[in-house]
Amino acid sequence: MNSTLKVNYLPALTYRFLKSNNSEIEIKDIKIQDVATPDAENVPTSVTVTKNVTEADIQKLFSGINEKIASRKTTLPGPNGDTSPLNDTQTVKTGMGAEIDELMKEMNVPVTLITAEEGYEIKEPVTIKYSLKDGDCALGSQVIYAKKGSELTVIMEYDSEPEANGFLGIQTRLLAEEGAKINLIKVQMLGEKITHFEDIGGVCDDKADIETINMQLGAGKTWGGCRITLVGDKSVFNNHTGYLCRHKQSYDMNYVADQMGKKTLSNMVFRGVLLDEAEKTFRGTLDFKSGSAGSVGDEQEDTLLLSPDVINRTIPVILCEEEDVDGRHGASIGQLGDDTIFYMESRGIDEESAKKLMIRARMESIARMIPDEAMIIRIQQFIRTIL
Repeated sequence: MNSTLKVNYLPALTYRFLKSNNSEIEIKDIKIQDVATPDAENVPTSVTVTKNVTEADIQKLFSGINEKIASRKTTLPGPNGDTSPLNDTQTVKTGMGAEIDELMKEMNVPVTLITAEEGYEIKEPVTIKYSLKDGDCALGSQVIYAKKGSELTVIMEYDSEPEANGFLGIQTRLLAEEGAKINLIKVQMLGEKITHFEDIGGVCDDKADIETINMQLGAGKTWGGCRITLVGDKSVFNNHTGYLCRHKQSYDMNYVADQMGKKTLSNMVFRGVLLDEAEKTFRGTLDFKSGSAGSVGDEQEDTLLLSPDVINRTIPVILCEEEDVDGRHGASIGQLGDDTIFYMESRGIDEESAKKLMIRARMESIARMIPDEAMIIRIQQFIRTIL
């Protein structure tokens, strides 16, 4: 196993002195003990869960959609610093990239396949929960497959003992067939001594929809990547990410929407808070490929900085091979305003309490989108505990 993984490559590299083109995960002292995905809970009869699926089976599952992606490729040259060839070996391109695939392969991580049968709309979410104890080091890999016209929601929750040391790395790949919808929700509430990565990749066929909600609230160092390929016409990708970094926590993320089909829609929202000496790097890319006429992409970032010692990096990228598209990026990055503090204090709320109130409001604005009341309450309790 390589001691250093290079992950989260920008799709088009920028100046090296910015030190933002990619990131590195040190894993030389990590001894992986567990590679099994925990049993899924609340599984209805219209959903099948298959364990120990081979990578060859996954390649076969994605072969049809990958042929469609290949048919849409053109001979147009890529942008300067194009990094796409780095991920050509992946069955499904993910946000963190090919070295996560190689790690999973080297550690013989079995894949759990969760399949929603054609035409079924599953109301209750399927849940998977990782609970780490002190010293646990684990990897997990899942594929979520929504057949034609189906809808499936999967909630994945990670927690641990507050003082536990450990490592948790998860890769989740998604396939939404024509008219299908996948709702993927990830909630990370690990202790601060745990290192974590979350790698997501997905493909949407015609009129398919992938919706992701990602809440990163714990762990000492976190890497996250998500890359969704909208190959089908009128396919949709919506993402809402909420993060809270305090003390010396860090969060390094890379989100990419590859828009290939006609009239595709991507909408990515990132809402977070940085305190103390926390550090965050955000890479967000809208990539309009040739043939994506009529497509719309929007990425919005809203970051609240509550300490002069935090480090906040933002790298928005819009790549375009098609003329008839609409790509937007917006950012709101700042501190708690004096007018807001004055308003709070005039109502008997001191500055420290006002900050906590604003943090909870931001995180709960994302949490409330989760279709599980018990999960929302656990998030609220976790935030109250750590603040």
